[in-house]
Amino acid sequence: MSRARPLNPKPIFDEELVLEAFRKNKIKESNAAKLWRYLIQQPEKTIDEIPDFPKAARKLIDDEFVITTSKVISRTDAKDGSTTKLLIELQDGQRVESVIMRYGEVELDCFPEEEERRKRRRREGNGEDGEEILEFRSNKRATLCVSSQVGCAMGCTFCATGTMGLLSNLAAGEIIEQLYHANKIEKIRNIVFMGMGEPLDNYNAVMAAVRAMVDTGRFGLAPSRISVSTVGVVPRIHSLIKDAPNIGLALSLHAPNQTLRQQIVPTAKAWHVDRILSACDAFIDHQNGLIKSTNRRRHILVEYVLIRDVNDSQETAHELGQLLKGRHVLLNVIPYNPTSVPHDYKTPNREDSRRFVETVREYGVHTLLRQTLGADAASACGQLVIDNGGQKTSGQCGDDKGTGNGVADLEDLLQNTGAGKNGVKVSIKYRKKAPSLATPTGVERNPLDTLQSGTAALTKRRSRLKVATLCALCILFAVVLGRVVLRSLGLATV
Repeated sequence: MSRARPLNPKPIFDEELVLEAFRKNKIKESNAAKLWRYLIQQPEKTIDEIPDFPKAARKLIDDEFVITTSKVISRTDAKDGSTTKLLIELQDGQRVESVIMRYGEVELDCFPEEEERRKRRRREGNGEDGEEILEFRSNKRATLCVSSQVGCAMGCTFCATGTMGLLSNLAAGEIIEQLYHANKIEKIRNIVFMGMGEPLDNYNAVMAAVRAMVDTGRFGLAPSRISVSTVGVVPRIHSLIKDAPNIGLALSLHAPNQTLRQQIVPTAKAWHVDRILSACDAFIDHQNGLIKSTNRRRHILVEYVLIRDVNDSQETAHELGQLLKGRHVLLNVIPYNPTSVPHDYKTPNREDSRRFVETVREYGVHTLLRQTLGADAASACGQLVIDNGGQKTSGQCGDDKGTGNGVADLEDLLQNTGAGKNGVKVSIKYRKKAPSLATPTGVERNPLDTLQSGTAALTKRRSRLKVATLCALCILFAVVLGRVVLRSLGLATV
């Protein structure tokens, strides 16, 4: 069981800590929104430069808080520029890693065949006998893989983080700081909670971090651009239906039956695979129930690390296809990346991986074979390895896969390609009864509120236009009537 880590000074991006301090010192909570907005939008500025910021609030921040409690102590870039791994040291000396994953920068080498065919274009004069040439096209964007814990209690046997156990939870401010650090390197569009730790095992801090990320007064990310991965913490999956129904959900499955899954994920004995999938079905059914258009259906991303001679047989592929058949899921098959674990796991060859994928597809399951980014920088799936007090750890950050018109991010894959620029219309809802998740009055701004405000403003403008038109018609009528009257008087005189 992890213990809370007292932080001193406190992280300025931790909403709960800041608002608690403001209330204690009788400072208006609305000043917190001004503080966060200024620091995020103008990171080169200082607190002293915030206009109209109360002196009492400035003194309180100077005495008890700091902009970042953590610091980036090393940066590792992949040779092809596809990833940047950040080693971040926390206030107490413990370390975590986060990874910036870039898409559209380089062409990856293992697109599924049907995706290759969609992207082929005939180029006149190239090749022999009208040979088709693969044309790589993709928009540039960046996804950040963040950690939520130091270590992990889930014990996944293919991931080194699971071998060290759970050391501590990250505070909400420490999670947010990973995004703050990354934004200084590159503008982040998407977030995946797939670094060190089980996000739903640190639920309150993760939800607080998500609120900050989607708040239009802070980072302003769309909820559909944020994905949380879990091994299947059933009670928390049900909680997400109320607390964050519009974020993406990813399930680390790795096996189609309970026996094999417990071999790969020992803690899986806490929740049977059937219960986990039922919870996921409830989450995605509720999410899609909020969407009117049928061509914008979203999916649960099911992650499946493929390990040679463990879970890669054709029999297992058929069983997996039967299990996922008819569900709103997208299966993401990830060939095992060698890392520091006490098991002699091996990576399946490419042909076996493709055969596994094709077999599952026979059951009508949308299935992709994950791309590999950053293996040379040790930032691919399962390769986040650091040293915390002599213990090596690794997370599950990874790469993604090619779909449609280029390489798609995880968030893109969780929703139908028929969605708009930012996917479906989304907003995050919170339970008012939970103090740690409550939305403070005058501070939090939900994306839905922005939409409603815009609609109200448009309605007001239309009303004003109607009044102006009516006034113009009245004036015109008065002018015409006056001319008629004058003309009548002239005739009467004659």
